[in-house]
Amino acid sequence: LASTLQHLLPAVTSKNAVIREHGVICLSKFCLLSEEDKIMDEFKPLLMQIAGSVEERVEVRAQAMLALCDLTLLHKDMLQLSDEGGNNESTTFKELLLEMLGHPKQGIAVIAAEVAAKLLLAGCLHDPTIIAWLLVIYFDAALTEVEDDDDVDGSEVKKVGSPVRLQQLLSIFFPTYSMSSLDANDAIMAAVGPLLTIVNGKLEGKKQAKALNQWPIAKMVEYICYNVDLADKKKKEESADETDQAEVDDGSQVKEEGEGDNQAEATAEDDDTVVEASSTLLASIDIAEFLSEEGASAPTYYNRALAKMLGSASIDVDAEDTALLSRLKSQVAEAEYSTDDGPTVNQIKKLLTLLADVADFEEDERSYSSEDTSGEPEEEEQDEELDAKSVATDKEDLSGDESFTTATFEENIEKENVRLSMGSMKSARLSMGSMKSAIEHESEVEETPSKRVSLGAVN
Repeated sequence: LASTLQHLLPAVTSKNAVIREHGVICLSKFCLLSEEDKIMDEFKPLLMQIAGSVEERVEVRAQAMLALCDLTLLHKDMLQLSDEGGNNESTTFKELLLEMLGHPKQGIAVIAAEVAAKLLLAGCLHDPTIIAWLLVIYFDAALTEVEDDDDVDGSEVKKVGSPVRLQQLLSIFFPTYSMSSLDANDAIMAAVGPLLTIVNGKLEGKKQAKALNQWPIAKMVEYICYNVDLADKKKKEESADETDQAEVDDGSQVKEEGEGDNQAEATAEDDDTVVEASSTLLASIDIAEFLSEEGASAPTYYNRALAKMLGSASIDVDAEDTALLSRLKSQVAEAEYSTDDGPTVNQIKKLLTLLADVADFEEDERSYSSEDTSGEPEEEEQDEELDAKSVATDKEDLSGDESFTTATFEENIEKENVRLSMGSMKSARLSMGSMKSAIEHESEVEETPSKRVSLGAVN
């Protein structure tokens, strides 16, 4: 292997572009036979330098990217920075991949998209931003026009870096990736936010609404929701089949169980049921958040297109999670105040009307925090200790005051301890009983049920 490497390195550094391209191809095959330490110390920095070189030809950079992709599938450390051996890399392979996905040259972007699809499907990456870039490339009208061209040769489908090949790969990639795992499905859903920002950057400087024809944002978001819903449907069908099979296998055991146990298990399952948010709700939250935060820098026609999506969103308020609905209402309200465009505001108000009965997001937070405070036993114990100390202090201060009455004493307790709990009030009342015995006014403060102040009177 060492002797073979001596012939490869001169080819990689040759002045002839064709020789350099084939030299990188041979080097990538050689790396597959090398040890991981040697790859990380010697070959990875060289391939990263070639792939990121602005002066290098597209074909050579593409072969370097493909080589890095193959090595990443074998060695997960390829995605990390490598500062061993004095290399001191400043850019990771993932960052280089994101840079090439947004490259103005079509050939580099196509190669980067194919590499990203491989890494995502293999589980090496779960990055919503990379998925968003793949969606932008997939729906780019400039690439779809090439695919529809009748003059395209059939060999283009097999050629790496061909837009036709990429379109066919991505058409299979998105549904397959969304069904591959729950993390993958969540990553696709989380790509809505980055997608809105990327398209906004693409539209910068373009004043005509026709620019949306090249990047149809409504179709992109709808395609995301379609794939997410398709994966969720498949997951539910698989879960139902597994449940039915388990019931058939354990049928004899289920019959032996008592009806009381079955009811308890059913109640427990209902309590543990989690409301799964719909893709439409999650996408609407991302759109409203974009309009409220970045809508001022976006073109008016882009804001109108996004607001139209919000106005036509079909959301079942009764079936969705209340916390997410409150968050959506808050973001939509902020989006309404952040714009003064009439058509945009009208579309946003349609969704606000649908969310009129949803509680405000801040009110939910306050109620949630108060529930947590009341449910913590440690705080209750601290309150009881403070109340006991307060009662003891009052007894010492008032021991010499023979005209002090029961009603006045309880009023002082209520003023000094606003958060006095039920248990603390009872303990204070017991302390009052011992205090009364020490005060020599039995005739005036006779302990009878009619003279006692109830908890309702104090509260």
